[in-house]
Amino acid sequence: MRMISTNCQTEQMNSNASEPNASLNPVASIRTEIERLQKLLQRRRIKLSKVAESYLFHCERYAEFDGFLFPPEPSNPWLSDNTDFWVFESSMMDVPPRRIKRWSFSLRELLQDSAGREHFRHFLEKEFSAENLKFWEVCEKIKTIPQKDVQATVSEIYREYLAVGACDPVNLDCRVLESVKRRIDENPDRYCLEEAQEHIFQLMKRDSYNRYIRLDIYKEFILGNRRKSKKRFGSVRHLCDLSTKINFKTRYSEI
Repeated sequence: MRMISTNCQTEQMNSNASEPNASLNPVASIRTEIERLQKLLQRRRIKLSKVAESYLFHCERYAEFDGFLFPPEPSNPWLSDNTDFWVFESSMMDVPPRRIKRWSFSLRELLQDSAGREHFRHFLEKEFSAENLKFWEVCEKIKTIPQKDVQATVSEIYREYLAVGACDPVNLDCRVLESVKRRIDENPDRYCLEEAQEHIFQLMKRDSYNRYIRLDIYKEFILGNRRKSKKRFGSVRHLCDLSTKINFKTRYSEI
C-alpha cells in the first residue's frame, strides 16, 4: 500500500515538474504536438486493397446509371434533343425500374427519390412508424428555411416530436434527447437537431428499411413498373423510329 502511494506521488511530482517547462516554452510544445499529428496522418488506417475493392464495387454498381456508358431508354438528353428521359425520371406515377433498383442500394438513395420516399412512407404507415420519416423530413427542411424562421420552427418541431406529451413522439434514447435539448436551450440554430435526425435515420436504416427491401410489396412494385416501362418504352421507340423515317423522307423529297 505504501509502495502504491509512493509511485502515485512520484508521478504527480513529475507531471507538476513538466508543466512549468511547457508553460515556459509553448512554441516547443506546439511543435512537438504538430510532429505527433503529422506522424499520425502518415499512418494508414485501412489497407489500399480494401479501398480499391470498395471503389470498384461502387463503380460497378452505379455504372448502368451512367448515361454515357449505358445509353438509357429513352435516349440520353445530353446526346439528343429528346427530353422524355427527364420526364420519366421525375414521374411519380410510372416509375422506371432503373430508379426502383437504386432504392435497394441504401436508405439514402431511397429517400432522395421522391417516388421512393412516398412508397416508403406508405410502408411505415402500415407499421405505425411514419413519425420517424416525418421527423427526418422536417429536420431536412429546417436547413433551407430563412434564418428568421429557424428559432420558431425548432421550437415547433421539439413540441411535436421530442417534448413530453408530444403529438408524434419519436424513439430517442435519453442521452441524445438531453444533448439535443441542451443545444436548443443554448443556441437553437438550424443544425441543433442533427444528432436526433441521425439517430432516427440509423433507426430506420437498421429496422424499417431492411424489412421494406425484403417484403413482397417492394418486389411487386418493381415487377409492375417493369411491365409498364416495357410497353411505354416500346411505344416511345416506335414513335422515334416513325419520326426518323418521316424526317428522312422529307429531306429526300427536298433534295
